[in-house]
Amino acid sequence: MQYITLGRTGLRVSVMGLGCGGPSRIGQSTGKSEAEQISIVRQALEAGINFIDTAEAYRTEAVVGQAIKRLDRDAVVISTKKAIGGAPLTPKSVEVGLEASLERLGLDYVDIYHLHGVARQDYNYLLAEIVPVLQKLREQGKLHFIGITEQGRADPGHMMLQRAVQDDVWDVMMVMFNILNQSARERVLVSAKEKNIGILVMFAVRLALSRQRSRRGCQGDRGWRPPHPWRR
Repeated sequence: MQYITLGRTGLRVSVMGLGCGGPSRIGQSTGKSEAEQISIVRQALEAGINFIDTAEAYRTEAVVGQAIKRLDRDAVVISTKKAIGGAPLTPKSVEVGLEASLERLGLDYVDIYHLHGVARQDYNYLLAEIVPVLQKLREQGKLHFIGITEQGRADPGHMMLQRAVQDDVWDVMMVMFNILNQSARERVLVSAKEKNIGILVMFAVRLALSRQRSRRGCQGDRGWRPPHPWRR
């Protein structure tokens, strides 16, 4: 397994992480038992993966918690998220949400806590009202780094992240990037690299290639773009 430093977090993480969402949710959505789901996580850890990404909305935090229960806390990097959809976020709901996530995970802190699936129109409110709460929770030691994730198919042009990368509050960003839509290379990644923001990739494969509807949602305003060498 290869390992890299995740931007300015300094966290040493496996290049391949284990995502606990998506259509499968580590087997939860396909009829796997809890024991089988736990086994999937443990097999990933045994293979050298040390980065696990889950979320309140995935309903897999408790499974992850069971899988890592006996591990040295420093041996695994845990990323989880607070969903934006539904009722508007308030400072109180963020605090309550993080406490609930910590309880399900069986942890005293998470390495990265994201605002999950942020729409462009919600960004300014979240920056003004919710980010200060996340910073307070970081001071309390309940999270170590602050992240933000985009909506993917609903924002294929990365408009929200283009706005977010201008602010110096995000340690980590989760970005849609795949063979069908590589527009984040110029629109997000160049600026993020300049600020040493850690990047997590979503929709790398998943449904992007297997379902026509998903392909259309991933393509963005420029349609399919052939790959070209990474800029140095």
